[in-house]
Amino acid sequence: MEQAGADWNGLGAGTERRRWPWLLIVVGIVTTSLVAALAISRPWESGGTTSASGEDAAVVPPMRPSQLPDETRSVSVDFATVVDPDTDWSQVAVRLDEAGANAVELNAGRIEFTAFDWEAHPAAAAEPGTDHLARAARALHRAADGSNRQVGLVVDTMAPSWLADHPSAAGVSVDGRRSVYQASASQLVDGEVGRRLVDYVGALCERYDPAQISITELFLSDYTFGSDDRRLFERMTGRSGWPRTSDGSINEDASSIKAWRAAVIADLLERMRKRMDATRDGAGSRIGLAMDVRIDWKHPARGNLLSGHNYAVLLGQVERLILWAYLYRTRRPKDLDRVLDRLEQTGLDMSRLTVSVGLWERPPGTRVGPIGTSRFLAALRAAESHGITSVNVTPLSLMSDPYWKALASVWNPDGT
Repeated sequence: MEQAGADWNGLGAGTERRRWPWLLIVVGIVTTSLVAALAISRPWESGGTTSASGEDAAVVPPMRPSQLPDETRSVSVDFATVVDPDTDWSQVAVRLDEAGANAVELNAGRIEFTAFDWEAHPAAAAEPGTDHLARAARALHRAADGSNRQVGLVVDTMAPSWLADHPSAAGVSVDGRRSVYQASASQLVDGEVGRRLVDYVGALCERYDPAQISITELFLSDYTFGSDDRRLFERMTGRSGWPRTSDGSINEDASSIKAWRAAVIADLLERMRKRMDATRDGAGSRIGLAMDVRIDWKHPARGNLLSGHNYAVLLGQVERLILWAYLYRTRRPKDLDRVLDRLEQTGLDMSRLTVSVGLWERPPGTRVGPIGTSRFLAALRAAESHGITSVNVTPLSLMSDPYWKALASVWNPDGT
């Protein structure tokens, strides 16, 4: 059974079923004059639209401080919250100040569903004419003490709507099932999905100049066995066909397949990095590129190889890896401590890791609640060990008052 990963961004299976009815209403009332204006201008560069309060709705504030903090404490904002017109960003800013968070991660969406008007693909906008990322960043980029808070952007690589319209681009399992969410490996290397992802990252760099861009939901595990992926495997490895077990079936656990998957992901990340470096006459090179990765809880040293998440390989293309330290109901905070201890012992540069503490009690779906506050606190404390200098909490949508207080007790115990 396919699972939509740890989809903290609010764009998982439930979202595809709901399709956000309020967004369709908003889209329906966009005026003809606004659409015409967007067609002939670039509002984020030339003044844009003006809100009822007189504030320029498309002005992008500084999102990347000139001086980065020695320790980063960030909170991730899921896509559903980013694009919700009822989100009270001033209240979110107060919460971040009280918790001592010096960074925030905003989910920018997918190639098919974006939080702003993507000039190359305007039909993807969640709400045409509204730059939700700029709106959120204006409220959150400045902390109460006057310091600049880092604002990063997150790109979700899943594309269920696009794949529904282009089923041949979906990944295929060993038994012939097509993925609902994930494109094939060949699509990432040679296809339209990979090209759009690279273009999307470039557009975000050009438009926002964020502190970093993080790539999420990019893993290759069960759905890499279509005929197109077999040809790509042969081309990249020099092998003839898939490795086989003694009974003739595909050896899904073969080291050559694991290494190939990591190489596919690394290829896409390399192209993203090159596009970033080429934006803003080279200024995009100062924007960090990060990637969310799964943890192998039993054997953490090299990463989750079944998913293509070979940490050493991926660190050759990105500045930072974001470890999914999601306990759910099955793992304990001491399991996280053991993983970090093992990674430190293997000599991994811990300064290049962010530990992301997830609040979900189980993998996202309908009616997912948070883990208990005591487990949350213990996970936070475990995350700040073994040389880790960057800790993230996700998602904002599950952060009720007890969790904000718990977070403040760890990140801002003096209330300063």
